[in-house]
Amino acid sequence: MDLLEIGAIAQVLGAVAILLSLIFVIIELRKNLKQNNIANTLQRAIEWEKILYKQMEGDMAKVIVKARESYECLDDVEKVQFEAFVQQSMLIHYRGFRTADESAFLIGAEELRGRIKAHATDFFASRGVCECYKILTQRSIIHDEPWLKEIPKIT
Repeated sequence: MDLLEIGAIAQVLGAVAILLSLIFVIIELRKNLKQNNIANTLQRAIEWEKILYKQMEGDMAKVIVKARESYECLDDVEKVQFEAFVQQSMLIHYRGFRTADESAFLIGAEELRGRIKAHATDFFASRGVCECYKILTQRSIIHDEPWLKEIPKIT
């Protein structure tokens, strides 16, 4: 074997080594993506649980029941509580809708957006929430998101 043949073998081995390292990188990237998607799913679940726990607190539950009838019937302290509740709910909806492409790895982005729209439709089913939302957008505390135009009660 002369030096030229040894060089050719070395090139083939180098190419195989590069191919194997690329395969390894792809496998690791897929693992990382899966872990990231699981973490996103868990984070969304934690956010929803926080808002549900907040609703279960006795005083907050009373405020929510009262506000569902009308936002205007709330006293000043209740309005502050309810506005914070509405803002937190809207932020959860907003983050879920905006990150659906990246975070809906098993169910698909459109399925996740459909679920978010269903939750938002249920959330805006009460007159008080709609009144509060309109007041908060008029005061520029929250933004009127384009995707919310698809919710029947808001428009």
